Amino acid sequence: MDHARYRMLIGADPRSSDPELREHRESCRECQLYTERLLRFESRLERALRVDVRAQTHRPASWRWMAMAASVLLGVVVAAGIWAVLPGASLAADVVAHMREEPQAWRRTDVAVPDAELNDILRESNLRLGAAAGIVSYASSCAFRGHQVPHLVVQTPSGPVTVMVLVHESVSRLTQFDEQGYRGTIVPMPGHGSIAVLMQNPGAAQARDLQRIAAQVRASIVWTR
Repeated sequence: MDHARYRMLIGADPRSSDPELREHRESCRECQLYTERLLRFESRLERALRVDVRAQTHRPASWRWMAMAASVLLGVVVAAGIWAVLPGASLAADVVAHMREEPQAWRRTDVAVPDAELNDILRESNLRLGAAAGIVSYASSCAFRGHQVPHLVVQTPSGPVTVMVLVHESVSRLTQFDEQGYRGTIVPMPGHGSIAVLMQNPGAAQARDLQRIAAQVRASIVWTR
């Protein structure tokens, strides 16, 4: 079972006990995190919709109906608010989960990945990277949400910066995140998905520099199709 099918099925019933879903979830940290977020959302929605009928027993019927309608409206508002935030937040969490699986990529070095190797990895996503991006010290084609994506580390004066080119993940706006020691930003690339740019345990000065680095990397990407 791939990520996309798992998330479609678990989205219909986050508490499903289906053995196939459980087997995939137990072997996939990204989908474990996704399921946990769905369950938290469902719990919040249930609390928003809950109406204490016993406390309303002696109230006029019209008042009880108004209270129930208000509760339903509140649930809709909560749901809309959560789902408006969830896609970007979910994507950021999945990026961080992936980073934790490849700690060796973060080392500081001035040794660049050979051009031929880098270009082979980027070619799969129909792009190349200009020299202005900096020294690319790590390049890998990684499985992420059911697709192979370029995972790069660029050496900058502020330290190593990871770039993931997510051509299958579109976002409507720039999203910043700070999770589990990683700080970063997800930048929309209209017509080409998005890119995630992040640092590990940045200091205050490094964190302030992150947006400039993200803009520099974004400007260095040349799409070939």
